[in-house]
Amino acid sequence: MKKQIEISVKNLSFSYGDHEVLKNINLEIYKGDYIAFIGPNGGGKTTLIKLLLGLIEPNCENIKIFANDVKTARQKIGYLPQYINFNMDMPINVLDIVLQGRLTKGKFFYTKKDKEIALSQLKKMNIYHLKNRKIKDLSGGQRQRVLLARALTKQPKILILDEPTASIDPEGQKDIYAILKKLDLTKIIVSHDIQVLFEGVNKVAYINKTLFLHEDINMTIKRHDGHFCEMELIDFIKGDSCTN
Repeated sequence: MKKQIEISVKNLSFSYGDHEVLKNINLEIYKGDYIAFIGPNGGGKTTLIKLLLGLIEPNCENIKIFANDVKTARQKIGYLPQYINFNMDMPINVLDIVLQGRLTKGKFFYTKKDKEIALSQLKKMNIYHLKNRKIKDLSGGQRQRVLLARALTKQPKILILDEPTASIDPEGQKDIYAILKKLDLTKIIVSHDIQVLFEGVNKVAYINKTLFLHEDINMTIKRHDGHFCEMELIDFIKGDSCTN
């Protein structure tokens, strides 16, 4: 059966003024893909994510999501940004934050269905018992689960995550990766954590102005005492076939 293309990027270049950030990017992401965006700081990973989300506009119409333009399709995309600033003094609890995922343009009130969906996601994240807790009282890992639940409460077909395990302890990182593995939807994860390559991704896009795509990833590098040598990983990727 032919795979369904959900995101198509063709000949995409983007500049901030005279500074070229992305050059001739070509990428197809299929339904059910779990793709990792890796690469150096300033290489263009976050810019590409913003273009996919419609937060900045491309120089031309060369991004299609579900065969539509980005603005039409973005209601089908859930997003977990790297940084979210909360006013810890606000009297807002976990359920209130997760319910925000149900807000759309022109919608100011939550329905009974909205609340049912939000509570269901809290259960899936194993934080239902925290629904009445204030965000300031949670650990970093618990907060990240709350924000992931908020993104999923939107009931997206595509989930984009920007450094979802940053500033979380190793145990919390392990929990987040385990949750992401189980999610049955298309996922894009931006990460500086090479560990993500061992957590179920099937494609890796190395982005440093241009994009090199590694498909059908099968991480068979031997781990030593539960970890691996990054130099071995680099040699592995260099030896793997890739496209750009």
